[in-house]
Amino acid sequence: MGAPKQKWTPDEEAALKAGVRKHGPGKWRTILKDPEFSGVLYSRSNVDLKDKWRNMSVMANGCGSREKARLTLKRMNQARKQDERSLSVSTEAKSDEEMTEARLATTSSDSPQIRGSKRSIIRLDNLIMEAISNLKEPGGSNKTTIATYIEGL
Repeated sequence: MGAPKQKWTPDEEAALKAGVRKHGPGKWRTILKDPEFSGVLYSRSNVDLKDKWRNMSVMANGCGSREKARLTLKRMNQARKQDERSLSVSTEAKSDEEMTEARLATTSSDSPQIRGSKRSIIRLDNLIMEAISNLKEPGGSNKTTIATYIEGL
């Protein structure tokens, strides 16, 4: 009747938590394929991850109800979104600094034109495209991953 149960190590639990923070709950195959976690979770299946995550969520709430497990996932998603917002704020701050260099000039037809920052915008576009092409993520890259890649340059 299948393989005998293996006790989860603290390293495996930590990798599962980090994988869910990075990819989200329900992305078990993606977590298993991620090189950051695959070395630790090599002996686990996507079903193992799903079951362990469910059990960890229930235990964290101190109650076995499905509704409380859903609330835990909702809180984690909100925390992840807040992290993404704080990253986008820092990225926007950089963009604002670049835009400060740009001066809007009005032509005779009253259409605004940007002077000086066009090069910055093109450079940013090129950096984003470079990040996307070099990351080669099957489902596309998210803002956080792209920003991390660009900051590492």
